[in-house]
Amino acid sequence: MFFLNYDIVEGLTKQEDEALERRLQLLNKPAVKTIKTEYGDIYDCVDFYQQPAFDHPLLKNHTYHPQMKPTFSLTKRDEEPSTLRNTAKILKDGGCPKGTVPIRRTTKEDLIREQNADRFNASYANGIFHFALEETSDDQNNKFTGAGAWMSIYAPKVQNNQWSASVVKLQNGRDQIQAGWRVDPILYGDTRARFFVLFKSGTTQCFNTRCKGFIIVNGQIPLDHIFPHVSKDGNIFEERFYIQKDLINGNWWLRYGSDSTQLGYWPAELFGGGLKNFASKAAWGGEAFSSGPTFPPMGTGQFPQRDTSVDAYCRKISVLNSAGKTTNTGPLSKFEDASALYQVSDKQTGDNEFGHLVFLGGPGSNK
Repeated sequence: MFFLNYDIVEGLTKQEDEALERRLQLLNKPAVKTIKTEYGDIYDCVDFYQQPAFDHPLLKNHTYHPQMKPTFSLTKRDEEPSTLRNTAKILKDGGCPKGTVPIRRTTKEDLIREQNADRFNASYANGIFHFALEETSDDQNNKFTGAGAWMSIYAPKVQNNQWSASVVKLQNGRDQIQAGWRVDPILYGDTRARFFVLFKSGTTQCFNTRCKGFIIVNGQIPLDHIFPHVSKDGNIFEERFYIQKDLINGNWWLRYGSDSTQLGYWPAELFGGGLKNFASKAAWGGEAFSSGPTFPPMGTGQFPQRDTSVDAYCRKISVLNSAGKTTNTGPLSKFEDASALYQVSDKQTGDNEFGHLVFLGGPGSNK
């Protein structure tokens, strides 16, 4: 067993240090403008065509441009204000100039934390990931082209070798896209709730813009941003996360917030397997990780009571069918691999505000 000291970056060999510097040069592109947040994060406004996604060999001959929009049109249902307080974070000073996109600057400390935790090679067989999800059937006949939900935002207390998250995900075979919030000191070096996305294609896995893949088009709402307010003591803050496929060109778009702002997309070229076509499964709920013997809280840190005033939740969960139309999720199945630590439950309310609900949470720990 080991625990990480995230304040120590010494002890690298010259070769290791040089390798990290080379990777930083690839990740951190020249900035047209730099914005520092009140939390100390630095976002570089990078020319659209120089963002990390275009380093991907499959995107070398792309025809994408900064004004790219999906071919689907938003409906009135897509622009839905929350009756609760939402916490979307827009960059100060007007965000990034036209033709540039915000990318959180990666530091050497970020890379060292990843390396030490070996986070991307962790094996499910080691029992270090736990799940509390409500899932659709995994059926190739599903042909889902989207999924989303309003999620209440919490900041469970995690240790330096742990993370805790709430997600919506679409999957087909080994291909997967996730969006939601997470508290992750391994990834970020702090214990604040942050907006994240993740894609998996075959054996490749990537958070946000940490490697080549996701193409950003929005200059004001950055990935990785800290939620300035989180739910506590019955004061609920929430945000909307939606993933939707463009049926014309196959790109998977990330839509965010009450007005379904289009932040960017995963190009169809990234997926050689299942998500090249449709998603066969959708899921909502919580995930947690630890490299030690104990596990962090999930959601509120309590098992669900099926009450939105005291539970972490995903409300108005929905999926899109092969024609891009909202359809019933069908019966959901629980995936709880450690029900003594975390649990999940769903509820059909018949209420227009809450719709189909998923409750998630648990105290974690094995001792």
